[in-house]
Amino acid sequence: GSAFFFALCVGFPLGLILAHAAAQGSSLGGRFPQLIQVHGHIQLVGWFGLFVMGMGYRLVSRFAAVKHRYHWFVPLTLTCAVMGLVFRAIGQTFADEGVVFAVLFGSSGALEFLGISLFVAVVLRALLLGRPDEFGYKPFFAAGVAWLAVAMLLNAYLVLVAARGSGPVLPAGRSAVVAFLLLYGFASMFVLAVSVRTFPVFFGRERPNRTLVMMAWSVLNAGIALYAASALWGTYERSDGLRYVQNTGFLLVGSGLVLTVATLGILRGAPHRVRESARRNMRFVRSAYAWLALAGILQVYFAVTALVDNRFVPALQTDAVRHFIAIGFLTTVTIGMAFLEMPALAMRRLGRRSANLIAAVLLTLLHGAAAARGLGSLIANEGHFDEGYWIMTVGGMLGALVMAIFVGYVLWNPKDPSAAEISLTERRG
Repeated sequence: GSAFFFALCVGFPLGLILAHAAAQGSSLGGRFPQLIQVHGHIQLVGWFGLFVMGMGYRLVSRFAAVKHRYHWFVPLTLTCAVMGLVFRAIGQTFADEGVVFAVLFGSSGALEFLGISLFVAVVLRALLLGRPDEFGYKPFFAAGVAWLAVAMLLNAYLVLVAARGSGPVLPAGRSAVVAFLLLYGFASMFVLAVSVRTFPVFFGRERPNRTLVMMAWSVLNAGIALYAASALWGTYERSDGLRYVQNTGFLLVGSGLVLTVATLGILRGAPHRVRESARRNMRFVRSAYAWLALAGILQVYFAVTALVDNRFVPALQTDAVRHFIAIGFLTTVTIGMAFLEMPALAMRRLGRRSANLIAAVLLTLLHGAAAARGLGSLIANEGHFDEGYWIMTVGGMLGALVMAIFVGYVLWNPKDPSAAEISLTERRG
């Protein structure tokens, strides 16, 4: 619930406001730079982060067959993360307005890191003590929590340094490294881990080739390490060597994503091992991976052209890829997983009460939001700033509408379908 709250009430609306302000040439009273960072942080930690951690607490222990020893870690993680996010949103926006806001801003990073440390400890314990991994998912989970810890430690340091000087804006290059690690290293890595474990079951086929899975994992994580390290070092000094390493890291990450999608084979076959009703909602998952494949291909292309031309990948090109992944992949797969896993939605799905219509509307809007947001960045990159930012605004509007419809549907509480309304096929699964 907290993840949907941050997405609906802060993340997506703020993204819409920022895109609209950029289209109109507004600086939002001089607060545009810090609001961009608040938007990115709320989406990555408040939306994707909280949802992924919630699913992680549930699924990692189930996959590894290890029970939680300290159940109070879960509510404490949520409490620290939510408090940190609220402090970050308020404190960073007004950090230059007084000491109270600076204190809120400075303490936000420590609170978030505390809550996330508990989650990291639980996941690592489950991976170490759990049953043998026959699918190849453990390295993805392990890398995910490792990159999460690194990102949030760096975030806590940057926030503390900025707050001590009552500065509301983090250094852009270093803040971008945190965002990169959270998007690729944490959120995407966890979704890939779940996919490696569950797709063979859903599709009733052999597990992916372990060698190919580990090759994709190695390429992806080597790229993340190269890109993050060189981009962070590049905020202290600039050199041709660092540019080459950063572009190479970007290339490896894109290649790793494409290889992972190909290895999983999500776009072929039918998920005949899941219920008929759930099978329809697998369209979210499959289309999400189509967006991930597109993002990976574009990332490879942008990196290769940058290497050939001896330049960095332009910021608006990385922004386009980032939003194809954030909206097209992560948001789509998150909503798809919610339809498959949330008990209330599962019961509604069985009775077929409006579920098909809502799912079709949401999927259409998600495709529109991802396409508009990413395409707007690419158009702006070509120098057509007015058209690009207005298209981004459309993407933001569609994204906010998706969250409003989805949360409204979750909160809507119709009567559970009677047994007579559920087909025999659905009851048997």
